[in-house]
Amino acid sequence: MKTKLFLFFTVLLMSFAVNAQVTSVAITGEAAGGWPGSVGDPGPIDVHQMTSTDGENWTFSGLTLTTAAVNGGIKFRANNDWAINWGAAEFPIGTGTQGGANILCTAGNWDVAFNSTTGAYTFTAGVPLPVVKLIGTCTGLIEGLNMPAISLTTFKLIDVTLLEGLAQFDVEGFIYGGVDFPTGTYSDETVFIPVPAGIYSSVTFDISNGVYTFELAPLIPPVSIVGDGVGGWPGSAGNPGPLDTNQLTSADGTNYKIDKLACVVGPGKFRQDNDWAVNWGNVAFPLGTGTQDGENIAISPAGTYDVTFNRLTGEYNFSFPAISIVGDGVGGWPGSAGNPGPLDTNQMTTTDGVTYTITGLVCAVGPAKFRQNNDWGTNWGSVAFPAGTGTQDGENIAIATAGTYTVTLDRITGIYNFDDGLSTTAFNTNTFKVFPNPTNSAWSFVATTAKNITSIQIVDMLGKTVMTIAPAATSANVDATNITSGLYFAKVTTTEGTETVKLMKN
Repeated sequence: MKTKLFLFFTVLLMSFAVNAQVTSVAITGEAAGGWPGSVGDPGPIDVHQMTSTDGENWTFSGLTLTTAAVNGGIKFRANNDWAINWGAAEFPIGTGTQGGANILCTAGNWDVAFNSTTGAYTFTAGVPLPVVKLIGTCTGLIEGLNMPAISLTTFKLIDVTLLEGLAQFDVEGFIYGGVDFPTGTYSDETVFIPVPAGIYSSVTFDISNGVYTFELAPLIPPVSIVGDGVGGWPGSAGNPGPLDTNQLTSADGTNYKIDKLACVVGPGKFRQDNDWAVNWGNVAFPLGTGTQDGENIAISPAGTYDVTFNRLTGEYNFSFPAISIVGDGVGGWPGSAGNPGPLDTNQMTTTDGVTYTITGLVCAVGPAKFRQNNDWGTNWGSVAFPAGTGTQDGENIAIATAGTYTVTLDRITGIYNFDDGLSTTAFNTNTFKVFPNPTNSAWSFVATTAKNITSIQIVDMLGKTVMTIAPAATSANVDATNITSGLYFAKVTTTEGTETVKLMKN
């Protein structure tokens, strides 16, 4: 009983302590115009300040909330600072908690009441926002497209694909058209806006003045890399077309990239639109500046590279990403005294961009993970020790035995191994042979010792297992007729250990 009373009074005193620190309360968030520091709420004083007569009960009348909640909803916060803030997912009535979830609000005009002691809040509906739609044959829909509100008078569609056709705006059943494109002012229901087909980054309509705008998304032309060094020239078995096999990705039409590109010694070039009209080349490798109709890039040595390319300047770079091992079991997590950064302490080495190694790594009993480019964007983990297959954001590797290890990681398959030199978990050289490689139909695996091959796992470039067999024999045939052309990896296990080998299917 005494414990319960103590906890009750502790919570009560904490409540009073927090409330005593509250000198102001504001409503902030994407749906209220922007989070603190944004254009809609630049600070240092939050825009939507609530009023109170007792320092506990706070109100705000006529708050306009929109559905432009890219980062989600709104929150209450005290003293124009995040030290004290309240949130909860419920709407229009709920109880906010310190550091709680964003309030998932609904567009409209609202009168707001909030209690900074209990966290209780209520949103009472005021004047509703009108329903606005983009209608016409350009939408491909009889009912049209609902346009979310971004203010009391402005409504906006984002990243919408439109057909070639005609457009009008519907405001609560009243139809408005126009004659100009991409920007104009509404007229009446007898005219139609001519809309070309395309992907539009935004379509905006202001009901207060009738101004509308259709903004085409920036074009991102396709860029690919071709040549014998990267699978084949256009029209070859490795790059049959009409779209080149190795397409780069881009978010802005300028900077392009392709990761885990398997390269052999040979020539390569970049080209645009899967055509030779625009292409870039330069003999330099691994980095250089390509020019129109320049020489072939002389790729050497072979390896699995991450490739970047700038379409405006022609600059390119073939590189192996940095991979490190971090965690309490190997010296410390990033930011700790044993691994202060910005570069992780335990950097692994590679000669091919696939197999990474670190020797003489002193390990203690504790957790560890692999990560790429000194960042958590790409990382591998699995609880298994001393060997396993790491997955993106997997569990920490549970290093169970302290010692000094040689650690290897296959970046493509995620397979790792901690070898203390006291066991025979690794293959000896020439443990097995595989032929023909490349192949059109099948691979033959033959053990060069008397040990049986217990399993063969075929993995694609994305780490997906496409086939597993368990031959339990010194030789095995793997049928590749139903496998798509490209580069693969075979994880071959015998009673001696496991090894990974590259395979090519023509």
